[in-house]
Amino acid sequence: MDTAGASRKEEKTMNKKTTKDNKTICGVCGGEVSKTTITHEEQRGTALYLFQNVLVTVCGACGEIWIDEEVLQEIDRLIKEGVPVRKVETPVYDFSRALPAV
Repeated sequence: MDTAGASRKEEKTMNKKTTKDNKTICGVCGGEVSKTTITHEEQRGTALYLFQNVLVTVCGACGEIWIDEEVLQEIDRLIKEGVPVRKVETPVYDFSRALPAV
C-alpha cells in the first residue's frame, strides 16, 4: 500500500492495545492494524520533502497512520545529511484564486 503522506501534525504515538490472541488494535477505533509502507511528505518552511517506502503502522478500519519515533529521527537525519535519489518539480496552486467571487 502506498498512501500519500501523513504530515507531522497528524502523527501520533500509537495507543497500542492488544487482544487476547496478541493482535495489536487501533487506539482510535479498535480496528486491526498492520505494518505497511507509504510515501510520506515532510514540510520544513517552504521546502517539501518526499520519502518513499516509509514503514508505518496503519489501521485497516479507519486508516489512522502511526510513524515510529526511530523512523521520524531517520527522516530528520536524511533531511540534514542525506542525498535524495531524485528531485521533482512540484506545481503550487492557490485554491482561493480558483474560487468564484461571492
